[in-house]
Amino acid sequence: MSPKPLLLVRYRLAGGLMDEVLERCDVRFLDGPVLPPTSPEDLERTWGIWTFGEQIDDDLLDHMPALRCVVNFGVGVDGIDLECLKRRGVAFAWPIGANAEAVADHAMALLLAVTHRIVENDALVRRGDWETDNYLPLMAGDISGKRLGVIGLGSIGQAFVRRAHGFAMDVRYATPRRLTPEREADLRIEHSDLDDLLGWADVISLHCPLTDETRGLLTRERIGLLRPEAVVINTARGGVIDQDALIDALAERRISGAGLDVFSDEPRVPVALRELQNVVLTPHIADATPGAEAALIAHCAGVVLQTLAAE
Repeated sequence: MSPKPLLLVRYRLAGGLMDEVLERCDVRFLDGPVLPPTSPEDLERTWGIWTFGEQIDDDLLDHMPALRCVVNFGVGVDGIDLECLKRRGVAFAWPIGANAEAVADHAMALLLAVTHRIVENDALVRRGDWETDNYLPLMAGDISGKRLGVIGLGSIGQAFVRRAHGFAMDVRYATPRRLTPEREADLRIEHSDLDDLLGWADVISLHCPLTDETRGLLTRERIGLLRPEAVVINTARGGVIDQDALIDALAERRISGAGLDVFSDEPRVPVALRELQNVVLTPHIADATPGAEAALIAHCAGVVLQTLAAE
């Protein structure tokens, strides 16, 4: 009997189609990246990689002559050399849209937390400041009826737009490829030039992938276009913003606040950003929910099983 194909999996996962994958493959849970823990012998016989946030390129694949399948447990592919995989005939898939609802929820939670100063008020109560004679409530903000600018309008961006309409927000968007008039009408949104959008919006929410075109998209100059009351929400990728320029704008109160789930050099977050009171920070966990995980597993496991069946 031939050995089962070796599948390297970054996280310990089970349930749904993953159970069938566990039956069909020799699954090695790494609890981390492929390198350095995998031995040279195992790398040589590895059939598939199931990963997230890992660099997949020629340098890695030179050690893996038997590789036939790569699945990314997330929708960001900025660390994956897709041309390298295509050239080597390695199947690749990522679960576009599978985590859209969870990430959109998290983006809205960040917006509410920043605007209503939830973290500051939580700390205030825990310190006992509410009980003091000189207590004065922190003035929060409103999002109902505010102007929202969405940058990137894939599955997550569209899910966020749907939530924004629940708060009666006026929504415009900027993307390189404009939607059809019919789709714009369905979503109740208007297209805008990016620079015009930045000067118009009370809230900017980023939902674009990190590519050569979007890296550093929000430059220092573009951040300078934002209104003083503007709030920036980023659940996309840290690299789409000039992080130092954003920190300066926040520290100098040239913009009102920010809610950030992603950073330019994860997991390192600058001390200057961590010390700001007008920022809410989370550790890249926007889609860390049971529903999103089940959807991601179903898609990724399906690709593994389809690739096995085609051989």
